[in-house]
Amino acid sequence: MEYYLLVLAKFVIGFLIVISHLNFSGKTQLSQMTPVDFIGNFVLGGIIGGVIYNDVIPLYQYIIVLVIGVMLISLLNSISKRFFLFRSFAIGNPIPIVKDGKFIMENILRRRNKIDILNVASQLHAQGIHSFQNLKYAQIEPGGQITAVCEGAEMPSVILVKDGRVRHSELDAIQKDEEWLHEKITALGVKEVSEIFLAEFWQGQMTLVMTDGKVCR
Repeated sequence: MEYYLLVLAKFVIGFLIVISHLNFSGKTQLSQMTPVDFIGNFVLGGIIGGVIYNDVIPLYQYIIVLVIGVMLISLLNSISKRFFLFRSFAIGNPIPIVKDGKFIMENILRRRNKIDILNVASQLHAQGIHSFQNLKYAQIEPGGQITAVCEGAEMPSVILVKDGRVRHSELDAIQKDEEWLHEKITALGVKEVSEIFLAEFWQGQMTLVMTDGKVCR
């Protein structure tokens, strides 16, 4: 009976630690999770599954290992938010595949992207887009979803600055450089990029959300 109570205790403790971690990180839905979260949750599940029936490993060691795993996942997610290079490696960047109605073949055929165009077609059909001929722009998001804009529709906005850091990949996507960006934000009365929480560019207009919540247009 003592053995089963210990198994139950390990299960409850593991469940509470993982649920607390998900609630603390705000990622309680699968759609919110990054590859770091998925891999980390598999690791945590492996720890719980591997230890829960093992009465040789003390309960305190089991708890410590779980806490270390949770802390590592949180650390990697924090790094991915602060350092775009690591985010690009761990999570990935959007991959444009159609622009101005033309296929970007170098992105589609690049081996490391491994894009299945038939899967792309299926996702477009699920969105009610029945033909590639209707597309003006399309990109594959890091999570695998397709963002598509049809002919006659408006292009989505582009986030050029996040948390005071310039997103150079997004600047490249709209064929602009950092000098152009500084001219835009200076025209709105902002001197330093570090003062900007978010810079959104849409329909030729720049909107800045400052770190104090103020919006500049």
